[in-house]
Amino acid sequence: MITKVVYIGYQPLTEKVKSDFYFNIVLENGFELEYWDLSSIYFPNVLKDNLFEDYIFKMNTFTELERMIALQNKEKCIYVLHITFEYRVIRLFKLLTQYNCKTSFFARGALPICGDISPITLKIKKGLNPKLLLNFAKNKYAMYLKKSGKIKFYDLVFSAGELGYLSIGCGSQIDKLNSKFININSTDFDAFFDNVTVKKSIEKKYCLFLDEYLPHHPDFILLGIKAVPADVYYSTLNDFFNIIEEKYNLEVVIAAHPKALGYKNKNPFNGRDVFFNDTARLTKFSEFTLTHLSTSQSFSVLNNKPILSLTSDCLKNVMPQYNRFISYMSDVLGSSFVNVDHFLINELNVSNTDNLKYDDYKYKYLTSAISEKENSSDIFIKTISQL
Repeated sequence: MITKVVYIGYQPLTEKVKSDFYFNIVLENGFELEYWDLSSIYFPNVLKDNLFEDYIFKMNTFTELERMIALQNKEKCIYVLHITFEYRVIRLFKLLTQYNCKTSFFARGALPICGDISPITLKIKKGLNPKLLLNFAKNKYAMYLKKSGKIKFYDLVFSAGELGYLSIGCGSQIDKLNSKFININSTDFDAFFDNVTVKKSIEKKYCLFLDEYLPHHPDFILLGIKAVPADVYYSTLNDFFNIIEEKYNLEVVIAAHPKALGYKNKNPFNGRDVFFNDTARLTKFSEFTLTHLSTSQSFSVLNNKPILSLTSDCLKNVMPQYNRFISYMSDVLGSSFVNVDHFLINELNVSNTDNLKYDDYKYKYLTSAISEKENSSDIFIKTISQL
């Protein structure tokens, strides 16, 4: 019988993680709860603590981590990994395998995979890049460890949509074949479900920009991804927003990325309204949405809102792979793909949606026919209560 839930992440705990993984509900249902923060192991002196709860345990070495694992009653404890499986976390997963820990993963937030569609010259450059080749080899090794059983597959996978399992990381197909899968919803779907009866919070006519904090996103720093320069990025966006506002006689409002805390000190959108943690409601009452590659497009799909998928010359030059993902996502959803530096105003289309593509996306990445009428937290509690 499970009496304890241990969450493991390599970033400091945030309110969003607490909400997305039902911390309060787990505690209310009588389970013991701990969050093991491994940020000092994987990203030393980079990430700052956000919360200071009694149930947070910060590990500084693998020796500390192993000691904590050894102390747990493996029959009564389930581990929830908030970590994508790849080569850099092999040592963690070896420890969980060594102690035969009961592990689980929330397979949510997967996006359509476009594959490598880069131009041939870029493929050649990538093939000659020693760092990329080394990372490729390391991830192949990580997959081999899982395939050979040296790293155990997850006992439970809580999967949002038919293809949610793709978010597991290396060897996701192995987990797909061997783990027990439980149908749940994406966090966006649950938020949509909870916001069915909400009232409009903005009276004016508006469209919504789904911000991704591209120039300053902290994950780019951790992953060593070059980001677009802030001055060029925001200047180009604001010029485009001016045109949109004039053409459609509305205002552009901003649904800020949860990590875009810099917006609270400086508004880079020329004074436009910026909102945090209200994307579900804001999308519900918007005329249409503007986005790059935000997973919050889910709300546009669920509310049947038209989407303008935005790129720019800056994005194409600095983040070419990201640009290709945006283009592919636009194809998947049947949205209008717009380069904000080169477009014809009369060709902008915000009046139609492709219902077949939206429905296909919904059941591949957001929910299932089994779970769409239930709240994911209820499914989670019911599942672990029966272990």
